[in-house]
Amino acid sequence: KQSKPRTGRRGVSAKSERLSPELLVTGALNWDLNLFVKRLPKSGEEVVVERIERVPGGKGGNVSVAAARILGPNRVALMACVGKDEVGRKQISILKEEGVDTTAIQVLDRLESGQAYITVDEMGTNVIETHFGANAGLRHEHIMKQTVQSLLGSCSIMVVIDPPRQVAGRILAEGRRLRRPVIWHPGVLTRFGIKEFEGEMEGLDYLVLNEVEASRFTKTRGLENSLASISKRAPKARILVTLGSRGAAFYEKGNLSKVENVRLEKLGKKVVNTTGCGDAFVGAFAAYKILGRNDKEALQYANMAGALKATRAETRGSPSKKELEDAYKKYFA
Repeated sequence: KQSKPRTGRRGVSAKSERLSPELLVTGALNWDLNLFVKRLPKSGEEVVVERIERVPGGKGGNVSVAAARILGPNRVALMACVGKDEVGRKQISILKEEGVDTTAIQVLDRLESGQAYITVDEMGTNVIETHFGANAGLRHEHIMKQTVQSLLGSCSIMVVIDPPRQVAGRILAEGRRLRRPVIWHPGVLTRFGIKEFEGEMEGLDYLVLNEVEASRFTKTRGLENSLASISKRAPKARILVTLGSRGAAFYEKGNLSKVENVRLEKLGKKVVNTTGCGDAFVGAFAAYKILGRNDKEALQYANMAGALKATRAETRGSPSKKELEDAYKKYFA
């Protein structure tokens, strides 16, 4: 079922022929306000903010940039919405600088761009509060636009993250119709529960969750119970679960395998901020699938990408292809 990545034009210069994006990502764009504190406050407690950073974020933007840093310019496109405001203009400009195709980003008049407020303690642990804003304005009509349909038809893989609930179902259906491999990372949509998506998960290729999302999605306790519940509704899906400091898990047809966590001290690094690690993981996994790697290899690189992101303060701190592969070689030497 999975279409082969297009590799024949990789040596052609961007000036002579503009590459059509091979990876299409759908997901949120947020402007992140990162508040760095010594420890997270308890209910009703006030703590001192040591440092403030305002940076671009949102799962759609983060995953797109993470993949583009590995694949190169114009091989990744993002379908999203921003407001007609300064934040929206900055978001699009930054994505273009990163080499992400922005032709499927819609600018909305009546909604402000999405924003996230993130508190990070000195151990890198975070608490995130998000205002969806324009992200909630993505509609079916946008998917049917000629520009978007062209991208859907020409891409090799789709990554669907956290669009509005009904739109998510439509995009998953488009993936089935076009026979494109789909990597679905439902994120906040897990709050609806797995029964809500029962009719839309048939034929799904990949599902990505963290451990908390897996439990919330299935309303079960324990990783193996969650995986078994998901497998009943999506029997063909390969399930990737990020486990934070414990690495990652891969589940396929009843078989569970785990990838150990990256010991950053072996690379001479330490955790600074875990915000965006899952996005770096997803972006790297998708990128290496585009590059023709098998699931195990793509998962290993994704696990390393997530760990390296944790060593950087910025939300979009995902590594370049060279940084990632150099660290991988050093770690496993």
